[in-house]
Amino acid sequence: MRGVIVGVDGSEESGGALDWALHEAADRGVPLTAALAFESRQGSGDGPDAAADEKRALVQEWLDAAHARTGLAPDAVAATAVAERGSPAAVLLALAQPGTAQSVQDDVQLDPGDGDDADLLVLGRCGRGRLGRMVLGSVPTAVVQHATVPVTVVRGTPDVRHDHARPVVVGVDGSSTSVQALRHGADVARRTGATLEALFCWQIVSLAPLPDSWGWTPPIDDYEKFASQKLDAALEAAGVDLPDDRLARSVKHVHAAKGIIEASSHAERLVLGNRGVGGFDRLLLGSVSRHAVEYAHCPVTVVRPPDATHPSGAHDA
Repeated sequence: MRGVIVGVDGSEESGGALDWALHEAADRGVPLTAALAFESRQGSGDGPDAAADEKRALVQEWLDAAHARTGLAPDAVAATAVAERGSPAAVLLALAQPGTAQSVQDDVQLDPGDGDDADLLVLGRCGRGRLGRMVLGSVPTAVVQHATVPVTVVRGTPDVRHDHARPVVVGVDGSSTSVQALRHGADVARRTGATLEALFCWQIVSLAPLPDSWGWTPPIDDYEKFASQKLDAALEAAGVDLPDDRLARSVKHVHAAKGIIEASSHAERLVLGNRGVGGFDRLLLGSVSRHAVEYAHCPVTVVRPPDATHPSGAHDA
C-alpha cells in the first residue's frame, strides 16, 4: 500500500498541500510519503548520499511542523520523508507510479510499471521554496498530464481540517472520465459522510436558424431535460448509491469553467475528469480542469479512467 504521496519544497503553498495530505491520509487510514526533489550542486564536496540525507532531514522538519499545525498526533499517520534527485514531476510520478520514466520534459510516454500505485498524489499549485528556485510552479500541469493515479492540486493554504459539511463537487459531462470522477467523488463522500454534488454544466454551442425561423425561441426546456437525463445516466453508470439526502444533482445553463469555479466556492473539493467530450453538452474537462487548478477556491482532484494510459498528444488536463 503506497497511500498518499505529497510533493514538498518548503514554500507556503506546499505547506498547505502537506497539511491537506496529512488529513487526507488520516481519513483514508493509509501511509503518507512527503517527497522533495533536488538537484546536485556542481562542485559540492558532499557525496550524493550526504546530500540526500541533508534534504531528507529537511523534509522531516516540514513533516514535524505539519503535524504541529494540523493537531494530528505523530502516530495518526505513518509518514515517511523522502528526498530524491531529479526533476519534481519525474520524482513524484516515479514514487506514485513505480517504474515511471524519469523524463517528463521530453514528453515521453510514461509507464506505471510494476508494483502498487499510490492512492493519491498531492501537490501545491505553485511554490518557491527555501531551495531558492521555483520547484512546484510548473509541475502541476506535467504531473496531471502524465499521472494515471488521481492528482489533487491544493491552491494556497486552505482550511486543512477537511470540512465535510461542505459537499464534494464533481463535474459531469457523460464521458468515461467524468463517470470515473463520479466514482471517485462518491468514494470520498461515503468515507467522510459528506454530500456528493454532481454538477452538469451545459450551453447551446451554436444555433444556425433558417431564414424563415427568425424569432424562433430555442427549446431551452428540452435542452435542460436532455442535460438532466445525461446526468442521471452518468450517475447510474458510476454506480452512485448514496442516500437521497447525501446526493445533490445540479444542472446549470452556464459555461463549464464559470460553473465549476462558482461551485468551488462552497465545495470541500472539486473532482474532475482529465478530459471531456465534444458536442452540445461538452464540459471540456481538459481545459476546465486546467482552469480549475489555476482558479478554484478549493483543492481540485483530477482523475483518469482506470484503464487509461498516457494519451500522447491528447488534450489532457
